[in-house]
This record gives sequence, C-alpha cells and structure tokens, in this order.
Amino acid sequence: MNFNLFYLFYYMQGAKSMSKREVPVKILVLDVLKPHKPNILEFGRRICDEKSVENANISVYAVDEKTESVKMVLEGGNINFDRIAELIENYGGVIHSMDKVVLGKKKVIEVPLVEEKK
Repeated sequence: MNFNLFYLFYYMQGAKSMSKREVPVKILVLDVLKPHKPNILEFGRRICDEKSVENANISVYAVDEKTESVKMVLEGGNINFDRIAELIENYGGVIHSMDKVVLGKKKVIEVPLVEEKK
C-alpha cells in the first residue's frame, strides 16, 4: 500500500470514529498504473460492475512497454473506495494517487484554482 492510500485509510478510520454519519463520495479521481490487458474499455466495464459506480471516464495518458497510466474519474451516489481499490488490484493495477474527491449530499460547484504570481 503506498503512502497516499495508507494516509487516506488512516484518515478515514479516524473520521468514521469521530462522525456518526457517513459522508457520501460523489466523485473520485484516481491516477492508476495498470497492465495493457485488460484494455481501458474492459477495465472500465469491470469498475462499473461495482454497484456504487454510476459513471466512469478513463483516459490513458502514458504508455510504456508493459503498463499504461490512466486517469479515472468515477461518479456515483456513494462510491465504495475499498471495493474500487480491490477491483483495481485484482486486475493488476496500482493506485498512484487520489487526485480529487467530491463529498456530500450534492455535487459542489467547482471554483477554478488561482495561480500563484511568479
């Protein structure tokens, strides 16, 4: 388990013990390293088989001899991160980072980031 996943797991365990209600995960953006097979179509179908995922947008952004790096945007009513991580591992993938999470009862309007002056 890489550092980011360990930190997220540790944080989520602490958050569960502090909160009486679970905050639903609406959108999850993951950076994943996976083997070429299954291709992203089959990989995406397997991820969408998870009942907590309603939509998936998967893009390949880097390819080497044996693997490809993909950006996964998952959307659902309450995405089950543990199950998603398990599915990714079952298909030979590794989560490099969690790049974005949208939590709550409804989607949050996104505000553009302000770039720092150089």
